[in-house]
Amino acid sequence: MGMTESGWVWNEMDMDAVSLDFTRLFPTVSFDGEAVMELIVQGRLWEALQELGRGILGMMGSQLGEIRTLFVTILVLGIVAALFTDFADLLQDHQVSDLAFYFVYLLLIAVLLKAFVNGADIVREILGTVTTFMKLYIPTYLVAVGSASGIASASSYYQILLLVVYLVEWGYLSVLLPVVYSYVLLTVINGVWMEERLTMLLELLEKVIGISLKVTLGIITGFSLLQSMISPVLDSLQVAAFKKAVAVIPGIGGLTEGMFEMVIGSAVLIKNSIGIYITLVLIMLCSIPLMKMLLLSCATKLSAALIGVVSDKRIANCADRVGNGNWMLLKLALASVGMFVIQIAIITYTTGRGL
Repeated sequence: MGMTESGWVWNEMDMDAVSLDFTRLFPTVSFDGEAVMELIVQGRLWEALQELGRGILGMMGSQLGEIRTLFVTILVLGIVAALFTDFADLLQDHQVSDLAFYFVYLLLIAVLLKAFVNGADIVREILGTVTTFMKLYIPTYLVAVGSASGIASASSYYQILLLVVYLVEWGYLSVLLPVVYSYVLLTVINGVWMEERLTMLLELLEKVIGISLKVTLGIITGFSLLQSMISPVLDSLQVAAFKKAVAVIPGIGGLTEGMFEMVIGSAVLIKNSIGIYITLVLIMLCSIPLMKMLLLSCATKLSAALIGVVSDKRIANCADRVGNGNWMLLKLALASVGMFVIQIAIITYTTGRGL
């Protein structure tokens, strides 16, 4: 495919209008969408990834300083708590020891909660980004699916994609995200008691969140796979019947059938190219916030492991469990992005085959 043909695909699918909406919705991200589409149509996926990567280079450097500061702050507070506790034990003054612990614990809570709230804001931004992005590109992509496969496939997958959008917007944002908030707040309260009375409740919440993510991913993927066994087959039967009807036309049947095959093949190529384009752009949009969440989670967990060697176990456990909360946020974001990527992959693979 040359530049002219890829440009034709871009213009015919009205991608210019979609790109303008994309720029308006995501003003901080810039890349040449038509150039990326051209590379995808030519099969040069690595170069397409490099083109997209230029739009996010330099955005991560400013985030590393915040992660480093959080890591060092947790370490310093853990060491200070250990020094205060050991000094008070030498004087056999438990009141001073308790006062020092709670003072440092309050400082640690302030640092950890600030980091967690920032992480929750990042995840909320990711969830909003993926739903807004998919609402923007679903109509264009499903027009291509309808052209390549048929109306039945396009309409059924449209319902599935809308279901995923609703699940992410309502289920993840309105239900699971507040549960993660509750987990972290209970973690903070749990450290007040020496015996940590809320440990079992925290473990239960952690399991509930993990199971909920697996169940939602399983239900959406399973439903989509079941749907892919029906709708594309119905469209294939209709296309096959039409091809046979055209083939029996005297004189022009063979020529018409050949042209029909070429049109269908081009439609499948366009549909697959748009599917890959949507997937790559979605991953690019979410890569920086996902990387920041990963670094935030690792920094919290690693600092908790280090201060656990010298500091009070309640301080180490609090930092560790807040790190678990950050991991849950990361899993929530990955699940939301993964659901859309899986749906696009299933639709791209199951539609337009065997026509």
